[in-house]
Amino acid sequence: MRRKHEDNSGTHAPEIILASASPRRSEILSRITDKFTTVTSNVVERAEGSPEEQALFLAEAKARAVAAEHPGVVIGADTIVVIDAHVLGKPGSREQARRMLEMLSGRAHDVLTGLCVLRTDRDTAQLWCEKTTVHFRDLSDREIDRYIDTEEYIDKAGGYAIQGYAAAFITGIEGDYFNVMGLPLCRLVLLLREAGVDLLS
Repeated sequence: MRRKHEDNSGTHAPEIILASASPRRSEILSRITDKFTTVTSNVVERAEGSPEEQALFLAEAKARAVAAEHPGVVIGADTIVVIDAHVLGKPGSREQARRMLEMLSGRAHDVLTGLCVLRTDRDTAQLWCEKTTVHFRDLSDREIDRYIDTEEYIDKAGGYAIQGYAAAFITGIEGDYFNVMGLPLCRLVLLLREAGVDLLS
């Protein structure tokens, strides 16, 4: 059932819709509000251009796909991992996950999340690409194999989850922790505010 909420003037505010099937993004957003619904976009995650352009293109594509049938304030997001200008998406197999973790071992990489906040009643869209740098320690072959056995790599950009077992691989980050999980909460709050929705007031 769809839930409506009111803004500070007492009138009905547009519905907030998270255009994602990701339980991680839903959990992050629920830390500051329960006044949203989730709708899967079913967008094919393929894009061209620089890593930033790819993330932004897919974020907007997801938001627009959902907004076509669900008016409101629609949030689209797409997260990718970048190392040496090479984009690491979601591994499709154990071998792909292993190759990704071997690339990340002992090095720093960037996590980019494209964000789109689309407001259908105003026909406006706020776009931003958030970047966080993540530092991995050296990983042994045994550690990589044991990690892959957990199957935590499935459906994770770069083949790892910072909030899971892979936390033991990370020596530090520069930037937004939630960005690495898939939804940079601070930046999202600011984009929503630009769209006329203040979740913290």
